[in-house]
Amino acid sequence: MLLPVFGNDQLVLVTGNIIDEKTQNALQNVSILESNSGIGTITNINGYFSLMLNKGNAEIVVSHEGFKDFSKKLVLKADTALTISLVPLLNLKSKIKDSDHQKTAEKIEKENN
Repeated sequence: MLLPVFGNDQLVLVTGNIIDEKTQNALQNVSILESNSGIGTITNINGYFSLMLNKGNAEIVVSHEGFKDFSKKLVLKADTALTISLVPLLNLKSKIKDSDHQKTAEKIEKENN
């Protein structure tokens, strides 16, 4: 008797590690969501995650408090491993502040000349 096998040939395993871009340390409790299916998980203490997803188009959205959100569109054909570096929000703010300070310094210099 032959029984049809469903599912396994249509699924792929997406695994990965999430790290802090600045320190290169693993980040735990990071939210990973595949937005098309709504399937999600969080990273473990080592920054590791795994998701079983359907083959085809996927969008991985990664978010963690204190970090800039990250998203990546993929076409899943086979098991996939990712390493994602999240950018701390403090880095973004300091870059903006540095830029503002530079503009202010340039403005003052022009006014004094």
